[in-house]
Amino acid sequence: MSAESELLNFELEHELKCPLCRDFVVDATTTKCNHSFCLKCIGAHLEQKGGLCPVCKAPLEKDALRRNGKLSKIASIFRAKKDLQTRKLRETEGLGGKNELGFEMFYYFLQCTKAKQVQLLHEVKNRVLSLDQDITTVRKRLEEATGIGVYDHSTGKTDPKQMELIQQKVRDDLRRYPHLVNLMPKLDTLYHYNPAMMMASGSKRKAHCLSYPSSDSIGAKRREQYVDQVADTLLSISKHGRLKLEVEIPSGDMLQKSAIISSIGFNAKQEYFATAGVSKRIKIYDIQNVLEDRFRIPCPILELTWRSKLSDLDWSKHENAHLATSDYDGMISVWDIDSGQNILEYDEHEKRAWSVNFSKTDASLLASGSDDGTVKVYSTKQTRSVLTVETVANVCSVQYHPTNFHYIAVGCSDHNAYVYDLRNINQPVTVLSGHKRAISYAAYSKDSELLTASTDNTLRLWNVADGTTTRVLSGHMNQKHFVGLAIGSEDLIAVGSESNEVHIYHKNIENPLHSYSCGEGSHFISATCWKPRSNIILSAS
Repeated sequence: MSAESELLNFELEHELKCPLCRDFVVDATTTKCNHSFCLKCIGAHLEQKGGLCPVCKAPLEKDALRRNGKLSKIASIFRAKKDLQTRKLRETEGLGGKNELGFEMFYYFLQCTKAKQVQLLHEVKNRVLSLDQDITTVRKRLEEATGIGVYDHSTGKTDPKQMELIQQKVRDDLRRYPHLVNLMPKLDTLYHYNPAMMMASGSKRKAHCLSYPSSDSIGAKRREQYVDQVADTLLSISKHGRLKLEVEIPSGDMLQKSAIISSIGFNAKQEYFATAGVSKRIKIYDIQNVLEDRFRIPCPILELTWRSKLSDLDWSKHENAHLATSDYDGMISVWDIDSGQNILEYDEHEKRAWSVNFSKTDASLLASGSDDGTVKVYSTKQTRSVLTVETVANVCSVQYHPTNFHYIAVGCSDHNAYVYDLRNINQPVTVLSGHKRAISYAAYSKDSELLTASTDNTLRLWNVADGTTTRVLSGHMNQKHFVGLAIGSEDLIAVGSESNEVHIYHKNIENPLHSYSCGEGSHFISATCWKPRSNIILSAS
């Protein structure tokens, strides 16, 4: 750089520096007499030494100062340039620059790590606040239920003696139900911290959250409702301690030692249950006879033979004696159990039909799904299908909506489930995507909630309205076969496993509550069924 350039550069830097601190100006502030200073420097000067300009001694009032953004920006650019030149000079002179860079990196690391730990500390504190709030609500409920007052109303404080009585009662009651103690580790997935507490950060928001549980707070009322729902779930699962084998029915006979049962189901009045499978037979059992005469091998009250292997069955919800089946040749059949006759046949699928389902609201409608990628809708008043839905993959499961026959849920081999409005079948109204392998079963648990089973070893609960997963349940083994899926009362779910076990889930807890092994070997659970409004589960192995 020439001497003339160096001189010009020096003069420019001089103009960009504050006369008070002798450094590049920060938040440049200009006086009426056109001298510029750092905002902090000129403010301190006016407070300490009076209202005169430090350069020309002209009268100066604080209100007359004006900010100079352009000068601040130019000064910051020169400061950065100067720092870079200084750093390069130090690096060329020796290890001083390298040490400075090392300390800077270490300083940055420490600051970032501290910030993360402070955030974790805030989260832990907020979790404790959430727990304290919920503990207060639960104590209140316990006081109402037991009549043991936890608080001394004269002082407004907790009564230690009464608290010990409550805690002793809790310990004594839980000792009577050891299976509940074993469930405690699984409850981590049931309890959710108060989101209002977890969002709190900073003193103002924290103070707001501390006032959260006020009696007139809508949020506090909602949280109390959540606590009540959790308690209701725990009461529900406390009623069931274990799975106990009541009756075992051989699935084969003298000529056929073993035959896979593909489907089990109860009729509308729950008097009978039917089994169907690869033996090409439909067997009807009287459930009362099976349970009462448990020490003998139960025999079916009716046995029907078909020409093809059977994949699924479903009883009519309106005609107590009507039963529909699907088979490996794609045939859908409707049977009258009273007469023992096949009263309708629909031979329209081009490949194996996996699923058949009667409408729950229209006595004449049923639907089927097939490997040919179609869902067909039939009316028992007609001899051919009335509607065909073309899907994008093999259909493994179909089920009608519980209250609206216009909607049907479909589980497919492309890892997705679909909900169709049968009034407009060009495209699904909802696509449920999240499973990693084929969906083998789809079943409505509520009007707006669908449960799916997949060969990715999981069950998923879906909010059908927005297509989101509300919970993933895992703990059973299912990578290849149809293992059955059944929804019981009180939000309980039964599912089979390729480990030849039956698992019971509660829809709000991600891991199985109970399991029962049907023996070791190469067998697997192939079908499950829950007798409505009862504790009876049927499973086939």
